[in-house]
Amino acid sequence: MGVGVTPGRMEFSTRPGGVQAQTLYVINESTEQSKFRVFVEGGEASEWFKITPGEFTLAPKQSTAVEITFAPPLIATHGERNVDICVVSIPTGSDLRVGAGIKVPTLVEITGLPLMSLQWWILSAILIVALVVAVLVWRYRSHSRRLARKEGEGD
Repeated sequence: MGVGVTPGRMEFSTRPGGVQAQTLYVINESTEQSKFRVFVEGGEASEWFKITPGEFTLAPKQSTAVEITFAPPLIATHGERNVDICVVSIPTGSDLRVGAGIKVPTLVEITGLPLMSLQWWILSAILIVALVVAVLVWRYRSHSRRLARKEGEGD
């Protein structure tokens, strides 16, 4: 019973809200048909992966390509995280749920600022500009009222 994968290590790097896809090749190295399951473990970053297909069956010595897509949310913070892409095989004719598995060490890097942080700065700048405009309008109206009063007194 055996499972093989290539590459033996993966790295993903993208901005929050970005998407990066890579291919993992899974090989049934056993002499029996086996069912395979591919999943990611390792903290919150494991939720940012989509695996297609996540489950499949391979004949002996057969291989298949699995698409691993990494898509961190817009609120993901900058930095590196380590996860494992796990590939588990179980012979299809087995009553026992004993199989083989392999973990592919995977480094994920979130680059740049989260979009939500950028939106915060943009919102702050808009509020400051709006406040300055409001003060200028208030001063203009106050000045206009004073001029109107002075003109009214001069008549």
